Amino acid sequence: MMDTLLQDLRYALRSLLKTPGFTLAVVVTLSLGIGANTGIFSIVNALLLRDLPHVTRPEQLLLIGRTLNNDGFDTFSYPDYVDLRAQSRTFQDVAAITTVPVHVSGTAATERVRGGIVSGNYFAVLGTSPARGRFFTPDEDRPSNPAQVVVLSAGLWQRAFGGRADVVGKTIRVDNHPFEVIGVAPAGFQGLTRGDQLDLFLPLSVQPVAMPEFGSFIRQRQAVWLQLFGRLRPGASLAQARTELAAFGQQMVAASPTDRKGWGVSAATTAGFDPFTQANLVRFLRLLQGAVILVLAIACANVANLLLVRSATRRRELAIRASLGAGRGRILRQLLTESILLSALGGIGGLVLAYWGSDLLRALPVLGFSGAIDLTPDTRVLLVTLAISLIAGVMFGLVPAMHAVRSDLAGELRQSAEIGRPRGTRLRNALVITQVAVSLVLLVAAGLFVRTLQNAYAIEPGFATNVLVARLDVGLQGYDEARGRRFYAQLLRDLEATPGVRSASLAINLPFAGGFDTRIDAQGALIDAEHRGYRTDRNSVSPTYFETMGITILRGRGFTAHDEATSPPVAVINEAVAERLWPGQEAVGKRFVRIWGGPPLEVIGVARDAKYRNLFEERRLTFYQPLTQDYQAALVVHLRPAGDPMALAGPLQSVVRALDPDLPVYRIQPLVERLAGSLGQQRTAATLVSGFGALALLLSAIGLYGAVAYSAAQRTREFGIRIALGAQTPDVLRQVLREGMMLGVLGLAIGLVGAVAITRVLRSQLFGVTPTDPLSFTVVSLLLLVVAVVASLVPAKRATRVDPMVALRSE
Repeated sequence: MMDTLLQDLRYALRSLLKTPGFTLAVVVTLSLGIGANTGIFSIVNALLLRDLPHVTRPEQLLLIGRTLNNDGFDTFSYPDYVDLRAQSRTFQDVAAITTVPVHVSGTAATERVRGGIVSGNYFAVLGTSPARGRFFTPDEDRPSNPAQVVVLSAGLWQRAFGGRADVVGKTIRVDNHPFEVIGVAPAGFQGLTRGDQLDLFLPLSVQPVAMPEFGSFIRQRQAVWLQLFGRLRPGASLAQARTELAAFGQQMVAASPTDRKGWGVSAATTAGFDPFTQANLVRFLRLLQGAVILVLAIACANVANLLLVRSATRRRELAIRASLGAGRGRILRQLLTESILLSALGGIGGLVLAYWGSDLLRALPVLGFSGAIDLTPDTRVLLVTLAISLIAGVMFGLVPAMHAVRSDLAGELRQSAEIGRPRGTRLRNALVITQVAVSLVLLVAAGLFVRTLQNAYAIEPGFATNVLVARLDVGLQGYDEARGRRFYAQLLRDLEATPGVRSASLAINLPFAGGFDTRIDAQGALIDAEHRGYRTDRNSVSPTYFETMGITILRGRGFTAHDEATSPPVAVINEAVAERLWPGQEAVGKRFVRIWGGPPLEVIGVARDAKYRNLFEERRLTFYQPLTQDYQAALVVHLRPAGDPMALAGPLQSVVRALDPDLPVYRIQPLVERLAGSLGQQRTAATLVSGFGALALLLSAIGLYGAVAYSAAQRTREFGIRIALGAQTPDVLRQVLREGMMLGVLGLAIGLVGAVAITRVLRSQLFGVTPTDPLSFTVVSLLLLVVAVVASLVPAKRATRVDPMVALRSE
């Protein structure tokens, strides 16, 4: 058996080497189809399947989320964490983490990094071992005994200390506070959140130091800020954990029913994301995987057509083998061996293409996680590529092989060139029609995603995007409030005097960066266990903010220099707040309260609604306060330029350095980039599906051209006789064109029906366009008709140039 298999392989290899052009065409076609599938599966593998690096038995870890009326997956307070950890019987242990931006100095260079504030058992629950030194002890995690110690990531260790072995015991400054380095996390460690590259880790006990703008709230039960996760005990199940957490949620509500009405607690299995992000990601990746499977189907149909053509040229060879005693099964096995060998070569080519394209895939903004994921092929990717190659080999090889062995092999030796259509025409035509139909489905999907992206960019965000933004934090330099106020006031004066600056302002927040949640209601409204006000975003801004951002004040006024810290508290609300709190009434002059404390705020103006978190959100309640009445050390500078926003990056840094040479300016970018970043998933879908559609179109055009060209070549004698009998050139041209156009039109008809059925599953991914968008269907149909005409025209023109005498003599 093994000898026979090796004999088949040697014969298949010799046969393919005799036809290098055919072999190269097949391998390239398969490489494109398999490479696309391998590339997308590499993303699926990296985001959803690959084990979290340096995490022991991740299947035992569960994310724990606080829910509100069974919606969302939110955070907990520190006292809640302590209670759950003490009471749980299904978890071995429960850990906590939150992330915060911090400045690190005292190293080679001051830099802004992402830090994790973690419980003392964080690394132990994950089952992670340090690369250097040690991790936190329980004593270093107690709020009553805060320890200013830090664990560095491997990346920060390399950047700040050059990977020196004596890093343990060194001192760095985090937000201008000294911290002793006690350890280094292993290279590639991401914790429990896939793609989340944290640069350092601090114990929970130092929360007031690491989050100075919020003060010390670690003991406050109403301050929810910690993401929890736990490791199940041996034998405990997900169902048991959810039952226990549901009871704990009821206990939380019973202890404080007014503040926690509707609260619950749940657990989710984790692949590195919270359940809502993961569900969105799974839907998106299924879409991409479906698109590349269609590309592979087109590639297989193309190769099957090439094999049919090749088998037609090998009829005499196969007939001779049959006459010498080879059975149909033996010939079938030989043909399938050649197909599988071709698919293996295509698989190798696909792996090479996927590897070369990994940087391009990594750069695609797939939900913002692409930059940190590892797309290096591993054993799983290699096995899947092997499986795809084998399946593809059987898919494109079986039908042509069966067709070849079912032919009258003995009769092939007696046949001469007869007038008529060549064998296998119907099968080849069916494959071409399939290619055209599948191409139409892909191109329609691409058109829908392009239209969605265009519609997204056409959304009016409600503010000017031609604005440069940058972050500053004077708290890092130890400024107190009085000094910080003076610095920011002088900074605004200097920036407004800078050439090229039309307007300058400050704010604590910026669009598409989340928001500071609070709950508000009209002064005097009934607040009880059933109604806890309205969830609202807030932003504190300088008086020129609305001018800089181009946000129109519809009624009342904006802030002025007279709205001082000692003045009555005031606010500007957006239209959504005005309509929610005082429908049908004038909101200016009214007052509202913040449910979580603070004096009432008087409404002095109503601003136009804007998109605060993403372009697709519904109207969001938002109010603004003057910075003079809500001082913050960390602020965002907004500059409205006279020209290119980035032209102000250098002058901004120069102005800041003139005021404080040691104060870093970070995250300098135009708002239009933030807007584009918020459309990462839409841009990825439009880019990849359009690329796959273009590839499908190319393969279909090649398949259509090949089918018509082969058919015309096989009918050379027929065309010669027709011309000899008086047929005109246009007659032959029309005959060949008609054959190609019939294939194209039939493919279009089938594809249109398939596209109407399939694109309905894309509804949740579309915006401003229906799954049956007439423009997308019309443009794609016309494009495919043009391709069909062009692909048929070349062989048709060649057929009209047949010399009747040459054609007849050749036969």
